[in-house]
Amino acid sequence: MGISKGRPILFMKLAENEEKALKELREKLFAQYPIIDIRLYGSKARGEGMEDSDLDVMIEIPKYDWVMVAGIDELIYGINLKYDVFISALVFGKDELDEGPMSEAPIYKVIQKEGVSI
Repeated sequence: MGISKGRPILFMKLAENEEKALKELREKLFAQYPIIDIRLYGSKARGEGMEDSDLDVMIEIPKYDWVMVAGIDELIYGINLKYDVFISALVFGKDELDEGPMSEAPIYKVIQKEGVSI
């Protein structure tokens, strides 16, 4: 089942460079990989982030693949440098979230509760 699509993110509390970074991340991920969902969670999603807070992102892919994850990490690294942000990503396979131990993990519960699709 994975994470269902949530409400679209409202960029009211994000700096312009953060908004641009997340937009580019979304566009490039969906263009290059079989992405199921991308969720912003944490202080920025709650509207409580400080200027130097990171952008916590969970990326759901069909099946965990370390080669794909390495490519995603490289993409994020470039976006972080380009926009002077720090995107901190967790990448999970759909099966991990549906049936694996992550389905009961506290961090996943937080992402389900406060995460917003971007």
